[in-house]
Amino acid sequence: MIYQQFQRSPMQTRISGPRAWLAMAVSLSLICLSLFLLPFVLLFGAIALGCLVLFSRFYMVRQVAKFNQAQASANQHDYMTEEPQGHVYSSANIVRESNARETHRMRQQGRTFEHKEDEH
Repeated sequence: MIYQQFQRSPMQTRISGPRAWLAMAVSLSLICLSLFLLPFVLLFGAIALGCLVLFSRFYMVRQVAKFNQAQASANQHDYMTEEPQGHVYSSANIVRESNARETHRMRQQGRTFEHKEDEH
């Protein structure tokens, strides 16, 4: 009884019959098909990414042009009405320090502080 159980291979019963061979053929064909189509899928993805980059570049150029046009018209409107408006960004609204050169020179030079040993 024990000898009879080891006489047959357990894999024989699992992979036998027409359904098992059909499943193996289908899975093998799907693997081959996916390996064949993989370069095309990658090529399609690269083309789609390139189109997206080009579209976004042209779209951003158009949006920046609209923004610059609106900025120019707002500046022109400010100069014509001669009323200062705080919400429009322009170089006239920037307040500069009178000692900007000195501050810049001090930043470049830096400062050296002596370390006192009794302080932590």
